Amino acid sequence: MIGRSPASVSHWLFAHRENYWSWKLFFKSIKAPGVIVCDGQKGMLSAIKEVFPETKIQRCHFHVLQRARISLTRNPKTTAGIKLNQIIKKLNKTRTRRQKRRWIRLFNRWSKKHDKYLKERSFGVKPSGKQTWWYKHKRLRSCRSLIKNALPYLFTYIGHYQIPRTTNHVEGGINSRLKELIYRHRGLTIQKKKVIASYFFRSKQTQKPPRNVY
Repeated sequence: MIGRSPASVSHWLFAHRENYWSWKLFFKSIKAPGVIVCDGQKGMLSAIKEVFPETKIQRCHFHVLQRARISLTRNPKTTAGIKLNQIIKKLNKTRTRRQKRRWIRLFNRWSKKHDKYLKERSFGVKPSGKQTWWYKHKRLRSCRSLIKNALPYLFTYIGHYQIPRTTNHVEGGINSRLKELIYRHRGLTIQKKKVIASYFFRSKQTQKPPRNVY
């Protein structure tokens, strides 16, 4: 689990799994930041709200778009799916408060227009003979839920140019290099891999920021 400021790694924690308790322990080890940019993992969000109630949250656009693409696919076939895909693609072009309001209106209109469609069900019978049902458009419903849950934290960056919209400074700048480093030393025990990772993180704590970062 890694936390990074724009300039360097601020903290890290080795945990068995990513959940509320591990994130709570992580956050209790650092000072309250003004903003946290994250992928929206439920345990993390709950821990942020408890440990840092005044800290603002920005959902990573890359993760939102990635999960939406998994639900919709690159080329959705239904009218509702095609329209929602078009709306989601406009997310990266949303820069101003006016564009934000327009984007939210588009999504809310889509939700209202297709609400009945998304409630369509299929019915069947279990092997036991008991009747059952399920929603026909699970992927669309999943994508709608994704956006609705992320919406309160999608546009924190608007009006604050210093807030990034993605976690790329961690994913690309830290995680990808760490994975490469661990791969080069594959075959080592977990404890030795932790030593390598810790050394790598410490080097990122002391590195000088690039000249174009102020």
